[in-house]
Amino acid sequence: MAENVYVSLEEAYERGKQDINFFAALCIPEICLYPFPDFYVAAFHLLLSKPDKLLRFALGLPRGHAKTTFIKILLCYLVVYDRAKFLLIVCSNSALAESLLADIHDILCSDNIKQVYGDWQQGLAIDSAEMKKAQFHGNPILLVARGWQAGIRGLNLKHHRPDVIFCDDAQTKQNSESETDSRKLLRELVGTIFKALAPRGTRLILYVGNMYSETCILNQLRKTYGWYSMITGAILADKQPLWPELHPLEELMESFYHDESLGLSDVWFAEVMNDPVNSSLSILPLPLPFSEYEQDEIENPIGTFITIDPAGFRDNADQNQIIVHAKIGQTAVVVESCSDVTDPENMIIKTLQLALKWRVSIIGIEDVAYQQTLQFWMNHYIRLYDIRDIYVVPLKPHGRRKEERIRLYIQSLYAGHAAIHDPETRRLFTWQASQYKIGRSNNKDDLLDACSYAEDIRSEYWDYVILTTSRLLEAECSVIGNNAPF
Repeated sequence: MAENVYVSLEEAYERGKQDINFFAALCIPEICLYPFPDFYVAAFHLLLSKPDKLLRFALGLPRGHAKTTFIKILLCYLVVYDRAKFLLIVCSNSALAESLLADIHDILCSDNIKQVYGDWQQGLAIDSAEMKKAQFHGNPILLVARGWQAGIRGLNLKHHRPDVIFCDDAQTKQNSESETDSRKLLRELVGTIFKALAPRGTRLILYVGNMYSETCILNQLRKTYGWYSMITGAILADKQPLWPELHPLEELMESFYHDESLGLSDVWFAEVMNDPVNSSLSILPLPLPFSEYEQDEIENPIGTFITIDPAGFRDNADQNQIIVHAKIGQTAVVVESCSDVTDPENMIIKTLQLALKWRVSIIGIEDVAYQQTLQFWMNHYIRLYDIRDIYVVPLKPHGRRKEERIRLYIQSLYAGHAAIHDPETRRLFTWQASQYKIGRSNNKDDLLDACSYAEDIRSEYWDYVILTTSRLLEAECSVIGNNAPF
C-alpha cells in the first residue's frame, strides 16, 4: 500500500525523474496504490534509453494489469520532463483515443503536477477532444488523439511532426481474426502512421497490445527488424504472479479454471498470458472435450485401474502423480488423481488407499529404473497386508518417447476412447497441455504422462480391468513406516 511521503518540490522533481513509481504516485495517487513490478520499471528505463535516436518498441502486458494506466503515466512523464513536444495517440477508434487524451490532460492539470512541474492549464491554447496545444516550460506542446482510420497521412501542425507515436490497442481481437482487416491495419500503421514521425531527433514509436494470435500485429512487430520488444504474461516462468498485489496467483488460476470450464482456455492464454496457442504447434490443438458421464456411471464402472508417474522425491518441477481410471464401456475415464505425495512410503499408502476405495484391479507403473523398485515394494505391501486381486503390472515404453505417448492419449481424448471426468484433474491437464512446448525436454508434463499410461493399459491389460471384491472399509490402509530402502 502506498504511503505518504513528504519532500520538497525540488526533491519531488528529481526523484520523479528517476523513479517511475514515485512519479506515478504524484500523477494519480488514488489509483497507484501498489508499486509497478520490476518488468514495468525495466520497460520504463528502456523506453528512455535512446537519446537522439529512433526507438521502436512493442510492449505486451496482460489484460487487467494497468497497461493503459502505465502508458498514460509514461506520456505525462515525457511532457513534464521535456522529453517530447508532439505526441500522437492512436487507438482502434477516435472515441478511445480521445478518452485516453482526456485522462492525460486531467493528470497534467492535477494539483501535484501543477505544484512540481508547472501550470499546464495556464498555457493551454487549444483544448478540444482530439487536440491539446499548450505552452509549457517555454515550449509549444501538442497532444493529438486519432483513431487509426481517422486520417493521419501528412500530419504536420505548425511545421512539426510527431516525435512520439503511441498506439494503444490499435488492433482489436475482431480485427486480428480477419486476415483482410489485420493486413489493412498493418499497411496503415507502416505506410501512414509510422511515416508521420519527425525525421530527426529523439523519437519513439510505442506499440502496446495483446498477443491475440500468432499472426497478430504485436507478434509480427516483435519479430521485425528494428523493433525492441518486451512481452510478458500474468504468471512468470518461476510460477509467481507478475503483479501479486494486484492479481494474486490464486485469482489468476481461478480465472483460468473459469475460462477452461467453458472450453476457452485458449482465450485465457492469449489475453492473460500473451501466449496464443498455435494449433499447428500445440500438443492440445483443440479444446479438451468434456466428460458427459452421469454420476451413476462413474460409481458403477466395469472395472478400475491406476497409473502412476513417479517423478522421484528430489526437489524438481515435477510431482509424483497417481491417476485413477474407470473402465466405462470401452472408454478409460479419469475419476480421481493425487499429487500430494511426499515420499515413497506415502506414495504406496496413497495408491493402496485409492485402489481399495475404487476397487482397482490393476496398478500400472513404468518399467524402468527407480520405477522397478517401486513395483517391488508395492507388491511387497500388497502381500504383507493380504490385499487380494490387485496386480501391479509393468508398463514398457516399447521405444516410444514420452511426447509420442502423450500425443496418443490426447488423440484418444478427442476420439472418445478416453475421458477426464474429474474437474480438478481436467483443469490441471489442460493447464499443462496448453503450456507444453513440442520438442522441448524440460516441459512440466507429470500429469500428462501419468494419464497417458492409460493407453498402455488399454493395449496390454484391458481385459483384466475389473472390479475387485476388496474395499476400503472403516480402517485406512497403512504400511510400516521407514521400511523402504529408497
